[in-house]
Amino acid sequence: MAGYTTVEIGQTLLEMLERTAWQASPNEACALLLGEQNSNRIIITQAVVTDNVTEGNPETSFEIDPAMHILLQKAARVGGPQLVGVWHSHPNGVARPSKADREQSNEPGWVWLISAEQDHVFTHAAFWAPLEDSHALEPCSLKTV
Repeated sequence: MAGYTTVEIGQTLLEMLERTAWQASPNEACALLLGEQNSNRIIITQAVVTDNVTEGNPETSFEIDPAMHILLQKAARVGGPQLVGVWHSHPNGVARPSKADREQSNEPGWVWLISAEQDHVFTHAAFWAPLEDSHALEPCSLKTV
């Protein structure tokens, strides 16, 4: 099955995620992404910031709060917004998945949005977890609307 080629996110939402990353620095920040999937596009409409509950080093790893993940899954089942992915920050300035990111990518079809900060400037990149191998995290186009 072909992957998604475009991920869309509003500029205001992206700026909110940048502020969240700055507040968490030097640790990684994280959020669950809500929205919709249409043919070859994922449209991110909301982000729910969660605590980084990693048992590892929070400067180089993250873990979404499982209680929030379950809550949003339940809400989606009764008509709420759909979970479409995960966002996290890379305080090291590199907006690409780390080995640890690939290892913990367990939701096929999700988008991974990464915001990296270097010298007070953010870069953003989007990756898609293929249905046949969610650990592959294939690059896709990120469009700010």
